[in-house]
Amino acid sequence: MIMDFLAFEKVINKIDGVINSKIIYAGDEIQELHVLANYLRSAKQIVRDIESSLIASFDYRIDRRVISIAQIHTEELRKIKRIKFDGVTFATSGNEIDCTVKLLIGDEEFSVTQTAVKTSANRKRVVAESTVKTIEEAIGKTHVFDVQDVVIQSSRDMSFVSVVINLITDENEETLIGSALVKTDVSEAIARAALDALNRRLEKNHI
Repeated sequence: MIMDFLAFEKVINKIDGVINSKIIYAGDEIQELHVLANYLRSAKQIVRDIESSLIASFDYRIDRRVISIAQIHTEELRKIKRIKFDGVTFATSGNEIDCTVKLLIGDEEFSVTQTAVKTSANRKRVVAESTVKTIEEAIGKTHVFDVQDVVIQSSRDMSFVSVVINLITDENEETLIGSALVKTDVSEAIARAALDALNRRLEKNHI
């Protein structure tokens, strides 16, 4: 069967977030697939959709290593649903600690790993920083949030976390504060407090 790679491109161009695509091929094999996309969706999700679309439409299994995604900013804005916490993990190596926070937007998963010197104070702060960096990846923006402080307090028989985050937009600076009860895990509460500080703004696309 002769592959109609022009038809492949037409299908790929219909994928949400894709602006245009170009296939370079030899015979019946795709050598390179270059995709121009916006930041409405993550590159990983676009790659998965390309794989699924080509299998479903043409019974063609593409090697994801040949797919190149270039993302650019457009006037379209991702409509952010409420971001949900999906887990936090740690790994240590010598005097360093790595923290990875996983977040969900609908069925899309995002995670970013942050590294810090292994101190008790940094263990708390690195969770908040990993959370806001993951949010930045999800919304397709960088250097928007800056963690100012992580405070753990107790009141009678309960503990709660407050996270202070600076929001930088168009040379303006705003301080946002979120809080969460400590139920079983302090690190989870820190991540949830950071989300609490930002979720309402994200849902209204005010970032």
